[in-house]
Amino acid sequence: MNQKASDNDKARLSRRDFLKSAVATGAGLAIAAPAVVRAESLKTEDLNVGLIGAGNQCRVLVITNCIKIPGIRIASVCDIWPFNRSYMSKTLRKFAKRMGRPDYHPAREYTDYQEMLASEKDLDAVIVASPDWVHAEHAIAALKAGRHVYCEKEMSNTVEKARQMAVAARQTGKLLQIGHQRRSNARYHKALDYIDGKKCLGRMTHVMANWNRDKPLRITDFKHKDYKHLLDKATLAKYGYDTMERFRNWRWYKKFSGGPIADLGSHQIDIFHWFLHALPKSVAASGGSDNYPGLEWYDNVLAVYEWDYTSGGETRTVHGHYQLCSTTSHGGLAETFMGTEGSLVMSESLGKGGIRREYSAPVAKWEEELQDAIAAQAASAADLKKEVDRLRGELAAFKQEKGVKAEPAKKEDDDEIKVGHSVPEPGRYYPPIPAPVPPKTEHMPHLENFFDSVRGKAKLNCPAEEGFATAVSILRVNEALETGKKLQFKPEDFKA
Repeated sequence: MNQKASDNDKARLSRRDFLKSAVATGAGLAIAAPAVVRAESLKTEDLNVGLIGAGNQCRVLVITNCIKIPGIRIASVCDIWPFNRSYMSKTLRKFAKRMGRPDYHPAREYTDYQEMLASEKDLDAVIVASPDWVHAEHAIAALKAGRHVYCEKEMSNTVEKARQMAVAARQTGKLLQIGHQRRSNARYHKALDYIDGKKCLGRMTHVMANWNRDKPLRITDFKHKDYKHLLDKATLAKYGYDTMERFRNWRWYKKFSGGPIADLGSHQIDIFHWFLHALPKSVAASGGSDNYPGLEWYDNVLAVYEWDYTSGGETRTVHGHYQLCSTTSHGGLAETFMGTEGSLVMSESLGKGGIRREYSAPVAKWEEELQDAIAAQAASAADLKKEVDRLRGELAAFKQEKGVKAEPAKKEDDDEIKVGHSVPEPGRYYPPIPAPVPPKTEHMPHLENFFDSVRGKAKLNCPAEEGFATAVSILRVNEALETGKKLQFKPEDFKA
């Protein structure tokens, strides 16, 4: 492509053109998982893994992911609810039988995690997927028992307990991976390269993200046919719960969780810190429990952060906000990074987002490569259209020869709304960063990174110190919302 071509000529790639140009996902944006995400899979010895907390999130981690990772053997399952334990262990044993190794996942059942840690002498690692308020209790016990730990986010519902987890990992010398799975997502690593390496934004100035749902996720059917044994009041009280409803919907109660900002927002605000290479210097928040009586936590929140961001040897303030709603799914799930020369939108939802360059920004080398690929795709599509038209012509001739009447062509009404005739927003558009091939679930690369680290073949992508810093910035949103004040962070706040 001619370097001297004007920006306006190159800016003719409209949003509609960009959406048609699927080839770009296979050209300049095509990626392979970077080495930092995980080491190359090698045949190796089995790792014996125990589970603490076998509810819905553990099923996602284990049934959807772990059992598909070579060399991961689920030795034991611990949960205070018999239904969770039984469901997990039976499913694992069925899978082992199907793979022709009926004894591979013994998945021995325990109610007491201390008993499991003491009895299962050969455990290499433990996955902690219990409610947030007992993460510290379970993770620290496993670390002190000499096991490496993968702990779901949020680390804890209090800063002090999260700090205790990080200290325990440091003192025991065992690995503690926090479940901010985007840290191992190859698409996010590539997005960061576009920002840091290719400078697709110019200088970053603003960030924003949202996770919006049309209603809060709550369980209301406690008489489901699968729930053969609900916990009685004495058992619930033994483990700190007063009702089955609070046990099942623990995320909405202050004793058990850090609220929606910890449950959802921590994933994306963690990305802010990662991409900005900085921790926030302030936070303010607005929101409330405005729509669902009976829930202790707010159902909507808007958190506003400030960071000191250094680019090109110059440090300036980057402003950002995070929105979470439980009344509308508008906007869904996405993160946006904006700068002086463009913007980049990312999401765990594949196919969502993309890169936009300002018309005024000089056309970069990576843009030229993408535009050349798009032009090649357009030529290929034109050739394909010619072939389709030829075949249609042959079919029409055949029908005419056989006396088959052709259907009249549909006439477009003059007042029919034309889709795609709107003027695109100013800029040059490029498709979302694609998933690696073969694609993986959101959690699998992060789990693989953990297990590879246990084997000494990689380094954790989200160790305890990183998870703790995010926990601090997240949990103080609740304080900012409660006090109505803009809170300032100190560097020492983030040190465990």
